[in-house]
Amino acid sequence: RGNHAYIQAGAGIVADSIPENEYQECVNKAQALAEAIRMAEEASQSSKLKVQS
Repeated sequence: RGNHAYIQAGAGIVADSIPENEYQECVNKAQALAEAIRMAEEASQSSKLKVQS
């Protein structure tokens, strides 16, 4: 919304899940989404630049 992005990430918990690994999986997923947003924003800004010759 506006200039804010809200990222959510989750993992499936099963009987033999290791909590630290599940947490790291969520962090990795959220970081990947944040990077995709950053790249899209960067591409959007660069496409607005005018090139003069």
